[in-house]
Amino acid sequence: MQFCELTPEEFEQFVNAHFSHYTQSRIHYDYKVEHNEPVYLVGVKEGNEVLAACLLNSAPAFKFFNYFYSHRGPVMDYTNKLLVSTFFEGLTKYLKKRKGLFALVDPHIIYNIRNHDGDIIESRRVDSFIDQMNQLGYQHKGFSVGYSMDSQARWLSVLHLEGKSEDQLLKEMEYKTRRNINKTIEMGVKIKDLSIEETDRFFKLFKMAEDKHGFSFRDKAYFERMQRTYGKQCRLILTYIDLNEYLEKLNVELGVALKQHELSVEELNANPDYRKLKNKTKELENTVNRLKKKVEEIEQLRETDGEILDLASALYIHNEHELYYLSSGSNPKYNQFMGAYYMMWRMIQYAKSLNLKTYNFYGVSGVFTEDAEDYGVLKFKKGFNAVVEEYVGDFEKPLRPLFYKLYKMRNAK
Repeated sequence: MQFCELTPEEFEQFVNAHFSHYTQSRIHYDYKVEHNEPVYLVGVKEGNEVLAACLLNSAPAFKFFNYFYSHRGPVMDYTNKLLVSTFFEGLTKYLKKRKGLFALVDPHIIYNIRNHDGDIIESRRVDSFIDQMNQLGYQHKGFSVGYSMDSQARWLSVLHLEGKSEDQLLKEMEYKTRRNINKTIEMGVKIKDLSIEETDRFFKLFKMAEDKHGFSFRDKAYFERMQRTYGKQCRLILTYIDLNEYLEKLNVELGVALKQHELSVEELNANPDYRKLKNKTKELENTVNRLKKKVEEIEQLRETDGEILDLASALYIHNEHELYYLSSGSNPKYNQFMGAYYMMWRMIQYAKSLNLKTYNFYGVSGVFTEDAEDYGVLKFKKGFNAVVEEYVGDFEKPLRPLFYKLYKMRNAK
């Protein structure tokens, strides 16, 4: 085994064949090269066979040095101790030659699989790997909870698709989720892809989510860049509803209900003591009143907000293994149309059409109590029968201990 640099072709072939994160991709590498940003492809080979592959980014740190980071890498068999040692020992030497100050890696290793109540379904042994990494000088940064701008999400909500039909996936969802999906179909909620030129429609909804949760995450230029970078492997999705079409549906329903109520009243007049008929007539009257009220509400909404309502939008990226539901937003004023439910279901179907293994709802905080900042989001994702994959977390390696210590002291101020 030998640590070495990989060609883009070697790297691409390996990560496509082995389960990996979308950031560990040839597309990501090509974008960095095209924009003259530092990026490295390294790995381990035995003869001509690639055994490990990793995309590394770097950035200036402490004037004369560089900080190196691998998103969910390297891609390798972490149970192979010799392979782990060969890679990380080689990586240390490689980065020192490139003025490395420290390196941060967050391996794609699942620690626990939980349900969305936080209960452990399956636990995996990671103690041996953590011990080995510590011996190699890569210090485990702990099992963090919550969100951080400094690292990738450690808790991910994931729906496993492999070996399941669409009908089975729908059947395994919670009743409320399944019912809401069916309601969106009945109402006529639609889905479309937005072009880069239409990013504003997404970003308006995304900003609503930022305002609701009190954070500022990305600017519009970031989402335009993601679309250019990932091309056909990226979709900017919007769900919307045409209120004219919805009113047509409601008025057809109302017409049917009025006719049924009229016939029931006539029948009741002929049989005034028929109790079941009284109840049926009352139920039909309630249905008519409900539909009349709904028609009035939608007509008023069309008058104030226009014929087409943008409901929910999200940025999706896929690789050979997963479809990732990344940044998103919705208009809370239009929650009655449940655009996010329709979007999820249609994109789950899309992931199935690509024969992907998983639909990745992406990050959750790892807090499962009702006072969690993302409790509503957690419940929403739970409804689709997803599980929570808890990853092992970050490892940091000081490459120049003295300067690294000074760097940390300076940044702590």
